[in-house]
Amino acid sequence: MRMIVYTVIGAGAMAAAALGLAGTAAAAGGADVIVNGLSADGFVVQLNGSQTANLSACAVTDVNKDSTPGSTPTAYVDVKCPDGC
Repeated sequence: MRMIVYTVIGAGAMAAAALGLAGTAAAAGGADVIVNGLSADGFVVQLNGSQTANLSACAVTDVNKDSTPGSTPTAYVDVKCPDGC
């Protein structure tokens, strides 16, 4: 019984996180807005993924921030872009 509860809670948390990130990217208008926001917050941004379109047409699928003390804060942004734009 305990395993079922943990599985349901874990699945719900993962779904909420995915929807939250998707909603942020969609509401923001594109990856360009997220990248510009991270830059404004002082992060050096590194894009991961094939950039086959303008960033405004791309979606952000994940963001990992590395702000180790004593180093330049870096944000690794995974993007998914449509082909042919």
